Amino acid sequence: MGIYYDITNPDASYEWLYSILNIKKGRFISNYVLECNNDFDVFFVKHLDEIEAMDINQLELVVIHVTTNGNDCAEIRKNGLRDLRRVLQEKTEQSMFLNDRGINFDIQSKVMYINGETFDVDYEKYKNLYRSDEKAKVLYKIGHKIYYDYQVNGFFFCRDIYDYGTIHKAPEFLFTLSEFGQETAGIDDEWEKITKSYVVKYRAKIADFEYFTFYESEEKYLQDFHNKWLGLKRWLLQKAIESAFSGLASEIFAYIKQGKIIESGQILDCVPAEQWRKDVFRYYK
Repeated sequence: MGIYYDITNPDASYEWLYSILNIKKGRFISNYVLECNNDFDVFFVKHLDEIEAMDINQLELVVIHVTTNGNDCAEIRKNGLRDLRRVLQEKTEQSMFLNDRGINFDIQSKVMYINGETFDVDYEKYKNLYRSDEKAKVLYKIGHKIYYDYQVNGFFFCRDIYDYGTIHKAPEFLFTLSEFGQETAGIDDEWEKITKSYVVKYRAKIADFEYFTFYESEEKYLQDFHNKWLGLKRWLLQKAIESAFSGLASEIFAYIKQGKIIESGQILDCVPAEQWRKDVFRYYK
C-alpha cells in the first residue's frame, strides 16, 4: 500500500512528495529551492517522468470532515459517513434526536413531519415564492439541503476548522431547521449541549470526487482525461508543495459525489476537534 495523498499538514505533504519523486529524504528543499530556483514550472518539468508515472486511478486522497456526535464517533467507526438523506431516513443518532422532538422525514415523498403536521419540502415548488414568503423561504432551504446539497463534503486542507462557519457546533442542517419556527427554534443549541466536536479523517479515490473539486468546468475535466490527467497531477503536486512549505492559507474543499457513502474501512481516524486544531496550529506559529 502506497502513502496517501495527504496535505492536511506539512509533514504529511513531505511524506507524499518523497514517495512519488526520486528525491532522497531531507533533500526536497534543496532540490526545489536551490536546483529549481524555487520555480514550480522548472521543478515540474525536471520530475515529469515520475509525475507521469503516477497512477491517478489508484491514488487515495485524505480528506477531513468536521462533525459532532455524542458517542465518540462510535456510529461513524461502525457505519462510516453517510449523506444527509441516509442520516435522516435511517436509525442514526441525529434522526433519533429529531424523532424525540417530534420531527421526522419521508425522504422519498419529500415530506417533513413536525408534531404530526405535514410540510412539503420539495424545494422546486418554492422557487417562485422564495423572496416573498418567509415560511416558503425556510422550506426551500430545508428541501435544498436534503435534495441538492446532501453529500458528504470536507477539506483536503483547513488551517482552522473553527473559522469555517459553525460546523464544529452542530450540523448545518440543524441550523437551517432551527429557522423554521417556534417548533424547531434552538434545536441546534440542544444538539451542541449533548455532543462533542470531532475531525474524521478518511481516504477516498479520485473517482469518488465531483469533477469541480479539481476543475473549473466539465470541459476542462474532459480535456484532462484525454491528456492522461496531467493537469490534475500538476494540481496535486502544486498543492502538496505549498502545504510542505506551510504556504496554504485558506481552505481547499473536497466535494464527494452525491450518493457516495464513506465506508467504515475508509475511516483513518477520529480526533477531538480541539486536539486536531492544536496539532495543526503548531505548524503555523
